[in-house]
Amino acid sequence: MFNRQPKEVQLTVSNRTIIRVIAFGIATYAGFRFFDNIRHPLTIIFISFFLALALNPAVSFVTRKLKSKSRIGGTAASYIVVISILIAFFTTVIPPIVRQSTDFVKEVPSKITNIETQDSALGRIVRKYQFNQQLGNFADEWAKNIGNTDGPVLSTANRIIGLLVSFISILVLTFMMLVEGPMWVDRIINNLPTRRQQRTRSLLRRMYHMVTSFVNAQVLVAFIAACFSVIALTIFSKVFSVSINPLALAAIVGLFGIVPTIGNIIAAVIVCLACLFTSAPLALAMLIYFIVYQQIENATLQPYIQSRNNDLTPMLTFIAAIVGIGFGGILGGFIAIPAAGCIKILIDDYLDDKAYTDSVNPV
Repeated sequence: MFNRQPKEVQLTVSNRTIIRVIAFGIATYAGFRFFDNIRHPLTIIFISFFLALALNPAVSFVTRKLKSKSRIGGTAASYIVVISILIAFFTTVIPPIVRQSTDFVKEVPSKITNIETQDSALGRIVRKYQFNQQLGNFADEWAKNIGNTDGPVLSTANRIIGLLVSFISILVLTFMMLVEGPMWVDRIINNLPTRRQQRTRSLLRRMYHMVTSFVNAQVLVAFIAACFSVIALTIFSKVFSVSINPLALAAIVGLFGIVPTIGNIIAAVIVCLACLFTSAPLALAMLIYFIVYQQIENATLQPYIQSRNNDLTPMLTFIAAIVGIGFGGILGGFIAIPAAGCIKILIDDYLDDKAYTDSVNPV
């Protein structure tokens, strides 16, 4: 009774099934490879689309003020202003940062050598535990690496060229979207069934309002942070008698400040490191300033300015910012929040429509 032999089960797999499984695996791999290869172009298109939405109010305003009412003229005028601001920004920020970084790198060996003879806590620790040999080897290795810069310089140049090409592509594509966007929206909506046209227009209007409101509010928050940073950097540089460029460092705060949640943290790290190249007390003072300002901003400015612009929770905002930075850097992190807000609007609209349909046609 209990000694029954288990029945053998034979599983026959046809050749067709094997071929289908292999074909599915190949198709899946090819699909991932395809999307990986076009990820960069898709990122450019995605960023250009949201930039076009953000700039559209300014372009529409300029177009209405022109006598010709030309959309191309309004877009061109807005672009001239934007590009002028960008040129002024990079001209102000890049040279002093590069100069300070270069000077710091060149002075590292001499600073390390001077530690051994300094009458300071660090110098006494070095002499007590006999770290002289290790510091000397590190200084020699650092100086040797500075001389071998051909490879890093070439790699950096290639990256800069790639970023420049992507930046120009985004500018050109955004310009085209601003010029042709309204025409394509009307054409697509007019081809929809009549009963869906009004709902689609309302949905697009909500998404458009959310994106533009978010962009305007976040730019305002970043601008306020940059203004206070200029004041703090100017005061502390006078207190500690050091020479820095407050405007350039504040511009970095404003640039990264457009990325919610983590932008201010990144800006604080960069500015404090830049100050550290010049003065350790200045870097410490700015670190304390950023901690205090961040708490004040989180308790006042951010809730007041951004509360009505999207319904995303802090966790969703943080996740969206991280994903956006991974795909498109600073600009991607800036665009990710309104993109997530648009997705939430689409999901809410779908759920509302489904609930309405279920109430009208109960099972």
